[in-house]
Amino acid sequence: MLGRKTLLINPPLVNGIAFTRQGRCQEREEVLGTTKPPYTLAVLASLLTQVGCDVRLIDATAERLTIEAVIARLDQEAFVPSLIVFPSTTPTLDADVEAMGRLKARSGAPMFCFGPHASTAPVMSMARVADVDGMFVGEPEDGIVQLAQLDGIDGLTNIPSLTWRSPGPDGAVVPHRAQGQFAGFLSMPYPAWHLLSLQDYRLPLVNKPYVIVETSRGCPYSCDFCVAPIHQGHKFRERPATELVDEIERTHRELGIEFFYLWGDTVTLNVKSFSAFCDELIARKLPIQWFGNARADNLTDPAFVHRLKRAGCWMLALGVESESDDVRKNMVKRLEREKIQAAFRNMRDAGIRSFAFFIFGYPGDNLFAIEQTVAYAIEIDPDFANFYPAVPYPGTGLYEKCVREGLLPAEAADDWTRMEYSYYMLDGNGLNQRVVMDAVNRAKRRFFLRPGYFVRHFGDLTRLAMTKQSVAWQILSRTLFGTKQVEARTAPSVRETSAEPHSM
Repeated sequence: MLGRKTLLINPPLVNGIAFTRQGRCQEREEVLGTTKPPYTLAVLASLLTQVGCDVRLIDATAERLTIEAVIARLDQEAFVPSLIVFPSTTPTLDADVEAMGRLKARSGAPMFCFGPHASTAPVMSMARVADVDGMFVGEPEDGIVQLAQLDGIDGLTNIPSLTWRSPGPDGAVVPHRAQGQFAGFLSMPYPAWHLLSLQDYRLPLVNKPYVIVETSRGCPYSCDFCVAPIHQGHKFRERPATELVDEIERTHRELGIEFFYLWGDTVTLNVKSFSAFCDELIARKLPIQWFGNARADNLTDPAFVHRLKRAGCWMLALGVESESDDVRKNMVKRLEREKIQAAFRNMRDAGIRSFAFFIFGYPGDNLFAIEQTVAYAIEIDPDFANFYPAVPYPGTGLYEKCVREGLLPAEAADDWTRMEYSYYMLDGNGLNQRVVMDAVNRAKRRFFLRPGYFVRHFGDLTRLAMTKQSVAWQILSRTLFGTKQVEARTAPSVRETSAEPHSM
Protein backbone atom coordinates (compact mmCIF):
# COMPACT_ATOMS: atom_id res chain seq x y z
CA MET A 1 0.00 0.00 0.00
CA LEU A 2 1.44 3.34 -1.08
CA GLY A 3 0.44 5.03 2.18
CA ARG A 4 1.62 2.27 4.51
CA LYS A 5 3.91 4.87 6.13
CA THR A 6 2.45 8.32 5.44
CA LEU A 7 4.10 11.56 6.48
CA LEU A 8 1.65 14.46 6.81
CA ILE A 9 3.70 17.62 7.21
CA ASN A 10 3.13 21.34 7.38
CA PRO A 11 6.28 22.81 5.77
CA PRO A 12 8.78 24.93 7.71
CA LEU A 13 9.11 28.69 8.02
CA VAL A 14 9.87 30.54 4.79
CA ASN A 15 12.92 32.74 5.29
CA GLY A 16 12.03 32.91 8.97
CA ILE A 17 8.38 33.81 8.28
CA ALA A 18 5.47 31.75 9.60
CA PHE A 19 2.60 31.24 7.14
CA THR A 20 -0.81 29.68 7.61
CA ARG A 21 -1.51 26.86 5.16
CA GLN A 22 -5.04 25.88 6.08
CA GLY A 23 -7.93 25.76 3.64
CA ARG A 24 -8.17 28.98 1.68
CA CYS A 25 -6.05 30.86 4.23
CA GLN A 26 -2.55 31.69 3.07
CA GLU A 27 -1.35 34.65 5.10
CA ARG A 28 1.63 35.53 7.27
CA GLU A 29 1.37 35.08 11.00
CA GLU A 30 1.33 38.84 11.54
CA VAL A 31 -1.92 39.33 9.59
CA LEU A 32 -4.09 37.84 12.34
CA GLY A 33 -1.46 37.26 14.99
CA THR A 34 -1.41 33.48 14.58
CA THR A 35 -0.77 30.62 12.24
CA LYS A 36 -3.84 28.44 12.35
CA PRO A 37 -3.67 24.81 13.52
CA PRO A 38 -3.36 22.42 10.53
CA TYR A 39 -6.91 21.14 10.85
CA THR A 40 -7.00 19.42 7.46
CA LEU A 41 -3.84 17.45 8.30
CA ALA A 42 -5.35 16.41 11.64
CA VAL A 43 -8.51 15.15 9.90
CA LEU A 44 -6.42 13.34 7.28
CA ALA A 45 -4.41 11.65 10.02
CA SER A 46 -7.62 10.18 11.45
CA LEU A 47 -8.94 9.13 8.04
CA LEU A 48 -5.67 7.47 7.02
CA THR A 49 -5.32 5.67 10.33
CA GLN A 50 -8.79 4.20 9.80
CA VAL A 51 -7.67 2.57 6.53
CA GLY A 52 -4.54 1.06 8.08
CA CYS A 53 -1.83 3.62 7.39
CA ASP A 54 0.98 4.25 9.86
CA VAL A 55 0.86 8.07 10.09
CA ARG A 56 3.25 10.74 11.33
CA LEU A 57 1.97 14.32 11.61
CA ILE A 58 4.53 17.11 11.94
CA ASP A 59 3.91 20.87 11.93
CA ALA A 60 7.36 22.19 11.11
CA THR A 61 6.13 25.80 11.14
CA ALA A 62 4.57 25.65 14.60
CA GLU A 63 7.54 23.76 16.07
CA ARG A 64 10.10 25.95 14.25
CA LEU A 65 11.75 22.86 12.79
CA THR A 66 14.18 22.78 9.91
CA ILE A 67 13.95 20.00 7.37
CA GLU A 68 17.17 18.66 8.85
CA ALA A 69 15.46 18.51 12.25
CA VAL A 70 12.46 16.75 10.71
CA ILE A 71 14.75 14.18 9.10
CA ALA A 72 16.55 13.65 12.42
CA ARG A 73 13.23 13.05 14.18
CA LEU A 74 12.11 10.54 11.56
CA ASP A 75 15.48 8.77 11.71
CA GLN A 76 15.22 8.56 15.50
CA GLU A 77 11.80 6.92 15.13
CA ALA A 78 13.06 4.69 12.29
CA PHE A 79 10.19 6.03 10.19
CA VAL A 80 10.89 6.02 6.44
CA PRO A 81 7.92 7.55 4.61
CA SER A 82 6.40 5.71 1.67
CA LEU A 83 4.17 8.74 0.95
CA ILE A 84 4.60 12.46 1.69
CA VAL A 85 1.57 14.79 1.77
CA PHE A 86 1.72 18.50 2.59
CA PRO A 87 -0.40 21.65 2.31
CA SER A 88 0.93 24.66 0.47
CA THR A 89 -0.18 28.09 -0.68
CA THR A 90 0.33 30.38 -3.65
CA PRO A 91 3.05 32.56 -2.01
CA THR A 92 4.86 29.66 -0.31
CA LEU A 93 4.66 27.02 -3.04
CA ASP A 94 8.20 27.42 -4.40
CA ALA A 95 9.82 27.42 -0.95
CA ASP A 96 7.61 24.61 0.38
CA VAL A 97 8.51 22.31 -2.51
CA GLU A 98 12.20 23.10 -2.17
CA ALA A 99 12.03 22.03 1.47
CA MET A 100 9.81 18.99 0.88
CA GLY A 101 12.03 17.95 -2.02
CA ARG A 102 14.81 17.22 0.45
CA LEU A 103 12.51 14.84 2.30
CA LYS A 104 11.62 13.17 -0.99
CA ALA A 105 15.28 12.79 -1.93
CA ARG A 106 16.03 11.28 1.47
CA SER A 107 13.20 8.71 1.49
CA GLY A 108 12.45 8.18 -2.18
CA ALA A 109 8.74 8.62 -1.39
CA PRO A 110 6.46 10.37 -3.87
CA MET A 111 5.05 13.66 -2.65
CA PHE A 112 1.69 15.30 -3.18
CA CYS A 113 0.23 18.58 -2.02
CA PHE A 114 -3.07 20.40 -1.72
CA GLY A 115 -4.22 23.96 -1.09
CA PRO A 116 -5.69 27.02 -2.80
CA HIS A 117 -2.97 27.13 -5.46
CA ALA A 118 -3.84 23.58 -6.53
CA SER A 119 -7.57 24.30 -6.66
CA THR A 120 -7.36 27.57 -8.57
CA ALA A 121 -4.45 26.97 -10.95
CA PRO A 122 -3.37 23.30 -10.82
CA VAL A 123 -1.59 23.08 -14.17
CA MET A 124 0.24 26.37 -13.63
CA SER A 125 1.20 25.22 -10.16
CA MET A 126 2.52 21.85 -11.35
CA ALA A 127 4.56 23.60 -14.03
CA ARG A 128 6.39 25.61 -11.34
CA VAL A 129 7.52 22.68 -9.19
CA ALA A 130 8.95 19.68 -10.98
CA ASP A 131 9.47 17.61 -7.81
CA VAL A 132 5.77 17.38 -6.98
CA ASP A 133 4.10 14.19 -8.22
CA GLY A 134 0.56 15.51 -7.97
CA MET A 135 -1.82 18.12 -6.57
CA PHE A 136 -5.36 17.65 -5.29
CA VAL A 137 -7.94 20.00 -6.74
CA GLY A 138 -10.75 21.04 -4.39
CA GLU A 139 -11.28 19.26 -1.09
CA PRO A 140 -8.42 16.78 -0.69
CA GLU A 141 -9.65 14.22 1.84
CA ASP A 142 -11.22 11.51 -0.35
CA GLY A 143 -8.50 11.77 -2.98
CA ILE A 144 -5.69 11.42 -0.45
CA VAL A 145 -7.32 8.40 1.21
CA GLN A 146 -7.72 6.83 -2.24
CA LEU A 147 -4.09 7.64 -3.06
CA ALA A 148 -2.82 6.06 0.15
CA GLN A 149 -4.60 2.79 -0.65
CA LEU A 150 -3.07 2.41 -4.12
CA ASP A 151 -0.47 -0.27 -4.70
CA GLY A 152 1.77 2.32 -6.39
CA ILE A 153 1.74 5.56 -8.35
CA ASP A 154 0.78 3.66 -11.50
CA GLY A 155 -2.82 4.00 -10.31
CA LEU A 156 -2.90 7.81 -10.19
CA THR A 157 -5.16 7.99 -13.21
CA ASN A 158 -7.95 6.48 -11.08
CA ILE A 159 -8.13 9.54 -8.79
CA PRO A 160 -10.39 12.10 -10.54
CA SER A 161 -9.50 15.10 -8.32
CA LEU A 162 -5.75 14.70 -8.88
CA THR A 163 -3.61 16.68 -11.31
CA TRP A 164 -0.53 14.52 -11.64
CA ARG A 165 2.79 14.21 -13.39
CA SER A 166 3.41 11.36 -15.80
CA PRO A 167 6.39 9.24 -14.73
CA GLY A 168 7.67 9.20 -18.32
CA PRO A 169 10.76 11.13 -19.50
CA ASP A 170 8.71 14.14 -20.59
CA GLY A 171 6.98 14.43 -17.20
CA ALA A 172 3.77 15.59 -18.82
CA VAL A 173 1.11 17.01 -16.50
CA VAL A 174 -2.22 15.17 -16.62
CA PRO A 175 -5.14 17.46 -15.61
CA HIS A 176 -7.75 16.47 -13.04
CA ARG A 177 -11.15 15.28 -14.23
CA ALA A 178 -13.29 16.44 -11.30
CA GLN A 179 -13.29 18.81 -8.33
CA GLY A 180 -12.72 17.01 -5.05
CA GLN A 181 -15.56 17.07 -2.54
CA PHE A 182 -15.29 15.29 0.82
CA ALA A 183 -18.16 12.78 0.79
CA GLY A 184 -17.77 12.11 4.52
CA PHE A 185 -17.83 15.75 5.60
CA LEU A 186 -21.08 15.52 7.56
CA SER A 187 -19.81 12.57 9.63
CA MET A 188 -16.06 13.12 9.65
CA PRO A 189 -13.90 11.51 12.34
CA TYR A 190 -12.52 13.38 15.30
CA PRO A 191 -9.29 15.18 14.28
CA ALA A 192 -6.04 13.64 15.51
CA TRP A 193 -5.15 16.58 17.75
CA HIS A 194 -3.16 14.23 19.98
CA LEU A 195 -0.47 14.11 17.30
CA LEU A 196 0.22 17.86 17.69
CA SER A 197 1.39 20.07 20.53
CA LEU A 198 -1.64 22.33 20.93
CA GLN A 199 0.36 24.72 23.11
CA ASP A 200 1.96 25.86 19.84
CA TYR A 201 -1.32 27.50 18.71
CA ARG A 202 -2.27 30.34 21.01
CA LEU A 203 -4.69 33.24 20.71
CA PRO A 204 -3.43 36.77 21.15
CA LEU A 205 -5.12 38.82 23.86
CA VAL A 206 -5.83 35.70 25.96
CA ASN A 207 -2.62 33.74 25.25
CA LYS A 208 -4.48 30.43 25.40
CA PRO A 209 -4.40 27.47 22.99
CA TYR A 210 -7.24 26.95 20.55
CA VAL A 211 -8.29 24.48 17.87
CA ILE A 212 -10.49 24.56 14.79
CA VAL A 213 -13.93 22.98 14.59
CA GLU A 214 -15.23 22.93 11.03
CA THR A 215 -18.91 23.84 10.89
CA SER A 216 -19.57 24.22 7.17
CA ARG A 217 -18.11 24.16 3.69
CA GLY A 218 -18.95 25.97 0.50
CA CYS A 219 -19.83 29.61 -0.13
CA PRO A 220 -22.90 30.69 -2.12
CA TYR A 221 -21.42 34.15 -2.75
CA SER A 222 -19.27 35.14 -5.71
CA CYS A 223 -16.74 37.74 -4.48
CA ASP A 224 -14.25 37.66 -7.33
CA PHE A 225 -11.14 38.07 -5.16
CA CYS A 226 -11.83 34.98 -3.04
CA VAL A 227 -10.54 31.45 -3.60
CA ALA A 228 -13.04 29.84 -1.17
CA PRO A 229 -15.78 28.90 -3.69
CA ILE A 230 -13.12 27.65 -6.11
CA HIS A 231 -11.64 25.45 -3.40
CA GLN A 232 -14.89 24.15 -1.84
CA GLY A 233 -17.63 25.06 -4.32
CA HIS A 234 -20.72 27.21 -3.94
CA LYS A 235 -22.99 24.64 -2.33
CA PHE A 236 -23.30 25.37 1.40
CA ARG A 237 -22.99 22.22 3.54
CA GLU A 238 -23.34 22.13 7.32
CA ARG A 239 -22.46 19.55 9.93
CA PRO A 240 -25.22 18.67 12.44
CA ALA A 241 -25.40 20.87 15.54
CA THR A 242 -25.15 17.97 17.98
CA GLU A 243 -22.02 16.57 16.31
CA LEU A 244 -20.35 19.97 16.43
CA VAL A 245 -21.10 20.42 20.11
CA ASP A 246 -20.04 16.84 20.82
CA GLU A 247 -16.67 17.62 19.23
CA ILE A 248 -16.29 20.83 21.23
CA GLU A 249 -17.25 19.09 24.46
CA ARG A 250 -14.81 16.23 23.86
CA THR A 251 -11.96 18.60 23.06
CA HIS A 252 -12.65 20.65 26.17
CA ARG A 253 -12.94 17.54 28.36
CA GLU A 254 -9.95 15.62 27.03
CA LEU A 255 -7.56 18.40 26.03
CA GLY A 256 -8.63 21.30 28.25
CA ILE A 257 -9.23 23.66 25.31
CA GLU A 258 -11.38 26.69 26.10
CA PHE A 259 -11.25 28.60 22.80
CA PHE A 260 -12.51 27.33 19.45
CA TYR A 261 -12.25 28.72 15.94
CA LEU A 262 -15.50 27.79 14.21
CA TRP A 263 -14.18 27.11 10.73
CA GLY A 264 -16.37 28.03 7.80
CA ASP A 265 -16.41 30.79 5.25
CA THR A 266 -19.56 32.24 6.85
CA VAL A 267 -20.45 30.21 9.92
CA THR A 268 -23.64 32.17 10.65
CA LEU A 269 -25.05 31.90 7.13
CA ASN A 270 -28.01 29.63 7.99
CA VAL A 271 -29.63 31.40 10.92
CA LYS A 272 -32.01 28.53 11.71
CA SER A 273 -29.40 25.78 11.90
CA PHE A 274 -26.80 27.96 13.61
CA SER A 275 -29.39 28.97 16.19
CA ALA A 276 -29.87 25.26 16.91
CA PHE A 277 -26.10 24.95 17.38
CA CYS A 278 -26.14 27.90 19.79
CA ASP A 279 -29.07 26.45 21.73
CA GLU A 280 -27.19 23.15 22.10
CA LEU A 281 -24.13 24.97 23.44
CA ILE A 282 -26.25 26.99 25.85
CA ALA A 283 -28.06 23.87 27.09
CA ARG A 284 -24.80 22.06 27.89
CA LYS A 285 -23.35 25.07 29.74
CA LEU A 286 -19.85 24.42 28.43
CA PRO A 287 -17.24 26.90 29.75
CA ILE A 288 -15.85 27.67 26.31
CA GLN A 289 -15.66 30.64 23.93
CA TRP A 290 -15.60 30.68 20.15
CA PHE A 291 -14.93 32.97 17.22
CA GLY A 292 -15.33 32.80 13.45
CA ASN A 293 -16.19 34.54 10.19
CA ALA A 294 -19.58 36.07 9.45
CA ARG A 295 -21.25 38.46 7.04
CA ALA A 296 -22.81 41.73 8.09
CA ASP A 297 -26.13 40.87 6.46
CA ASN A 298 -26.40 37.78 8.71
CA LEU A 299 -26.18 39.90 11.86
CA THR A 300 -28.98 42.43 11.47
CA ASP A 301 -31.32 40.74 13.98
CA PRO A 302 -30.39 41.84 17.53
CA ALA A 303 -32.00 38.75 19.07
CA PHE A 304 -29.86 36.42 16.94
CA VAL A 305 -26.67 38.30 17.80
CA HIS A 306 -27.46 38.19 21.52
CA ARG A 307 -28.05 34.43 21.19
CA LEU A 308 -24.55 34.11 19.74
CA LYS A 309 -23.16 35.87 22.78
CA ARG A 310 -25.04 33.60 25.21
CA ALA A 311 -23.60 30.62 23.32
CA GLY A 312 -20.04 31.80 23.99
CA CYS A 313 -19.27 33.97 20.96
CA TRP A 314 -16.08 35.91 21.68
CA MET A 315 -15.33 37.59 18.35
CA LEU A 316 -16.65 37.72 14.79
CA ALA A 317 -14.67 38.79 11.72
CA LEU A 318 -16.48 40.53 8.87
CA GLY A 319 -15.30 41.57 5.42
CA VAL A 320 -16.49 45.11 4.74
CA GLU A 321 -13.87 45.61 2.00
CA SER A 322 -14.73 49.20 0.97
CA GLU A 323 -16.90 52.17 1.80
CA SER A 324 -17.65 52.59 -1.90
CA ASP A 325 -20.73 50.79 -3.17
CA ASP A 326 -19.20 50.93 -6.67
CA VAL A 327 -15.98 49.22 -5.55
CA ARG A 328 -17.94 46.50 -3.74
CA LYS A 329 -20.00 46.06 -6.90
CA ASN A 330 -16.78 45.57 -8.88
CA MET A 331 -15.80 42.90 -6.34
CA VAL A 332 -19.18 41.18 -6.81
CA LYS A 333 -19.54 41.77 -3.05
CA ARG A 334 -23.24 42.30 -2.47
CA LEU A 335 -23.44 44.05 0.87
CA GLU A 336 -25.64 46.98 1.85
CA ARG A 337 -24.36 49.88 3.91
CA GLU A 338 -27.30 49.85 6.33
CA LYS A 339 -26.73 46.18 7.12
CA ILE A 340 -23.03 46.78 7.78
CA GLN A 341 -23.84 49.47 10.31
CA ALA A 342 -26.57 47.36 11.95
CA ALA A 343 -24.22 44.40 12.33
CA PHE A 344 -21.53 46.34 14.15
CA ARG A 345 -24.11 48.06 16.32
CA ASN A 346 -25.64 44.71 17.28
CA MET A 347 -22.28 43.15 18.09
CA ARG A 348 -21.35 46.11 20.25
CA ASP A 349 -24.66 45.95 22.13
CA ALA A 350 -24.27 42.19 22.70
CA GLY A 351 -20.67 42.46 23.90
CA ILE A 352 -19.15 40.51 20.97
CA ARG A 353 -15.78 41.72 19.76
CA SER A 354 -15.66 42.72 16.11
CA PHE A 355 -12.87 42.48 13.54
CA ALA A 356 -13.37 44.25 10.20
CA PHE A 357 -11.38 43.69 7.01
CA PHE A 358 -10.88 46.25 4.24
CA ILE A 359 -9.25 45.94 0.80
CA PHE A 360 -7.34 48.76 -0.91
CA GLY A 361 -6.39 49.12 -4.57
CA TYR A 362 -9.11 47.06 -6.22
CA PRO A 363 -9.69 47.78 -9.94
CA GLY A 364 -11.82 50.91 -9.98
CA ASP A 365 -10.48 52.06 -6.60
CA ASN A 366 -8.66 55.37 -6.20
CA LEU A 367 -7.01 57.37 -3.42
CA PHE A 368 -10.18 59.32 -2.66
CA ALA A 369 -12.21 56.12 -2.26
CA ILE A 370 -9.45 54.63 -0.09
CA GLU A 371 -9.52 57.64 2.23
CA GLN A 372 -13.31 57.39 2.40
CA THR A 373 -12.95 53.73 3.39
CA VAL A 374 -10.63 54.65 6.25
CA ALA A 375 -13.12 57.27 7.44
CA TYR A 376 -15.86 54.65 7.24
CA ALA A 377 -13.81 52.18 9.28
CA ILE A 378 -13.50 54.86 11.98
CA GLU A 379 -17.24 55.57 11.76
CA ILE A 380 -18.39 51.97 12.27
CA ASP A 381 -15.63 51.59 14.88
CA PRO A 382 -14.95 47.83 15.10
CA ASP A 383 -12.81 46.62 17.96
CA PHE A 384 -10.09 45.64 15.51
CA ALA A 385 -9.49 46.30 11.84
CA ASN A 386 -7.03 45.32 9.19
CA PHE A 387 -6.38 46.92 5.84
CA TYR A 388 -5.06 44.82 2.97
CA PRO A 389 -3.90 45.43 -0.58
CA ALA A 390 -5.91 43.63 -3.25
CA VAL A 391 -4.18 40.32 -4.11
CA PRO A 392 -4.87 38.80 -7.57
CA TYR A 393 -4.56 35.09 -6.79
CA PRO A 394 -4.26 33.01 -9.99
CA GLY A 395 -7.54 31.40 -10.94
CA THR A 396 -9.78 34.07 -9.38
CA GLY A 397 -12.01 36.48 -11.23
CA LEU A 398 -9.83 39.32 -9.93
CA TYR A 399 -6.74 37.78 -11.53
CA GLU A 400 -8.46 37.43 -14.89
CA LYS A 401 -9.79 40.99 -14.66
CA CYS A 402 -6.34 42.41 -13.87
CA VAL A 403 -4.70 40.51 -16.73
CA ARG A 404 -7.46 41.57 -19.11
CA GLU A 405 -7.18 45.24 -18.13
CA GLY A 406 -3.38 45.29 -18.18
CA LEU A 407 -3.10 46.04 -14.44
CA LEU A 408 -0.85 43.07 -13.62
CA PRO A 409 2.61 43.33 -15.20
CA ALA A 410 3.93 40.08 -16.67
CA GLU A 411 6.85 39.91 -14.25
CA ALA A 412 4.46 40.40 -11.32
CA ALA A 413 2.12 37.66 -12.56
CA ASP A 414 5.02 35.21 -12.42
CA ASP A 415 6.17 36.21 -8.92
CA TRP A 416 3.88 34.11 -6.76
CA THR A 417 5.96 34.80 -3.63
CA ARG A 418 4.40 38.29 -3.51
CA MET A 419 0.82 37.11 -3.91
CA GLU A 420 -0.03 37.81 -0.28
CA TYR A 421 -1.13 40.72 1.86
CA SER A 422 2.36 42.19 2.27
CA TYR A 423 2.50 43.47 -1.32
CA TYR A 424 0.47 45.30 -3.94
CA MET A 425 1.25 43.88 -7.38
CA LEU A 426 -1.03 45.93 -9.63
CA ASP A 427 0.01 49.06 -11.52
CA GLY A 428 -2.50 51.42 -13.10
CA ASN A 429 -5.12 54.10 -12.50
CA GLY A 430 -2.65 56.00 -10.32
CA LEU A 431 -2.15 53.07 -7.93
CA ASN A 432 1.03 51.07 -7.47
CA GLN A 433 3.01 49.29 -4.73
CA ARG A 434 4.26 52.47 -3.06
CA VAL A 435 0.94 54.35 -3.19
CA VAL A 436 -1.22 51.51 -1.91
CA MET A 437 1.11 50.23 0.80
CA ASP A 438 1.61 53.79 2.04
CA ALA A 439 -2.18 54.05 2.19
CA VAL A 440 -2.36 50.79 4.17
CA ASN A 441 0.11 52.08 6.77
CA ARG A 442 -1.61 55.46 6.89
CA ALA A 443 -4.97 53.75 7.48
CA LYS A 444 -3.56 51.76 10.41
CA ARG A 445 -2.18 54.94 11.97
CA ARG A 446 -5.48 56.79 11.56
CA PHE A 447 -7.51 53.91 12.98
CA PHE A 448 -5.39 52.66 15.86
CA LEU A 449 -3.76 55.90 17.05
CA ARG A 450 -7.01 57.71 17.77
CA PRO A 451 -6.90 58.87 21.41
CA GLY A 452 -10.42 57.55 22.09
CA TYR A 453 -9.62 54.15 20.56
CA PHE A 454 -6.35 53.91 22.45
CA VAL A 455 -8.05 54.64 25.78
CA ARG A 456 -10.88 52.14 25.19
CA HIS A 457 -8.58 49.35 24.01
CA PHE A 458 -5.47 50.03 26.08
CA GLY A 459 -5.85 46.68 27.85
CA ASP A 460 -6.25 44.79 24.56
CA LEU A 461 -3.27 46.51 22.97
CA THR A 462 -1.13 45.81 26.00
CA ARG A 463 -2.10 42.13 26.05
CA LEU A 464 -1.45 41.86 22.31
CA ALA A 465 2.01 43.37 22.72
CA MET A 466 2.78 41.02 25.61
CA THR A 467 1.44 37.82 24.03
CA LYS A 468 2.88 38.42 20.54
CA GLN A 469 5.86 40.68 21.02
CA SER A 470 7.66 39.89 17.75
CA VAL A 471 4.51 40.20 15.66
CA ALA A 472 3.45 43.42 17.40
CA TRP A 473 6.88 44.93 16.75
CA GLN A 474 6.79 43.98 13.07
CA ILE A 475 3.41 45.65 12.61
CA LEU A 476 4.37 48.73 14.62
CA SER A 477 7.71 49.24 12.86
CA ARG A 478 6.16 49.10 9.40
CA THR A 479 3.13 51.21 10.34
CA LEU A 480 5.11 53.98 12.03
CA PHE A 481 8.50 53.83 10.37
CA GLY A 482 7.90 52.14 7.02
CA THR A 483 10.30 49.29 7.81
CA LYS A 484 10.87 47.10 4.75
CA GLN A 485 8.93 43.85 4.58
CA VAL A 486 11.00 40.65 4.92
CA GLU A 487 10.93 38.78 1.61
CA ALA A 488 9.52 35.25 1.55
CA ARG A 489 11.41 33.93 -1.44
CA THR A 490 13.46 30.98 -0.31
CA ALA A 491 13.47 28.43 2.45
CA PRO A 492 16.82 28.94 4.17
CA SER A 493 18.91 25.95 5.08
CA VAL A 494 19.32 27.02 8.70
CA ARG A 495 16.39 27.99 10.96
CA GLU A 496 15.56 28.08 14.62
CA THR A 497 14.76 24.50 15.68
CA SER A 498 13.51 25.05 19.20
CA ALA A 499 9.92 24.13 19.97
CA GLU A 500 8.91 27.43 21.57
CA PRO A 501 5.16 28.08 21.80
CA HIS A 502 3.79 29.49 18.56
CA SER A 503 1.19 31.93 19.77
CA MET A 504 -1.11 34.08 17.72
